[in-house]
Amino acid sequence: MGHYGRQVDNVTFSDPSALDDLTSQLETSNSQLAVEADLMVSAPENWVERFSHPGIDRLIFHVESVPDLEPLLEEARGFGFNLGIAAEPETPIEKVIKILPKVDRFQAMGGKSGFGGQHFNPEVLENIRKVRDAFPNIRISVDIGVNLQTVPQMVAAGADILVVGSAIFDSPSVEEAISRLRESASKGLRTVL
Repeated sequence: MGHYGRQVDNVTFSDPSALDDLTSQLETSNSQLAVEADLMVSAPENWVERFSHPGIDRLIFHVESVPDLEPLLEEARGFGFNLGIAAEPETPIEKVIKILPKVDRFQAMGGKSGFGGQHFNPEVLENIRKVRDAFPNIRISVDIGVNLQTVPQMVAAGADILVVGSAIFDSPSVEEAISRLRESASKGLRTVL
């Protein structure tokens, strides 16, 4: 990330121009895959225009990254992005709720941003419930700690998108892991009903 600064130590992907090949493959295959950029950086204002790429549909900003996200959200909306905000488990949920009318998604971080394979912080479930109660129609995703044991709790709390890494890619069979996660999520739906 160079001079842009870091919020987390790990870098998964930092060059939007590398999406050109992916975008052309998606267009060729008529895929409806939506690509989002989770901006785990300490200076997200330096990345909005840089990620203005036809292959990127959504930007997710971390509420901890800047003192006032609203001008940044307006700028990003001006580039045509769908918007999301993410929050660490210890961030007061009131800070998140005040910004939610300006975004399309809330992403609850189930642990410390930037490191896969972590254990899920169960305190996040209450934050998901509070957001779901305050905004019944907003999309809620969970990133970090998503696995067969935690998925039913997340879904029952109100999450409808699960960001899965280790639980799929550390499995001997990606297809089987996805199938088992879907089955586990349906248990959470039965709990809600």
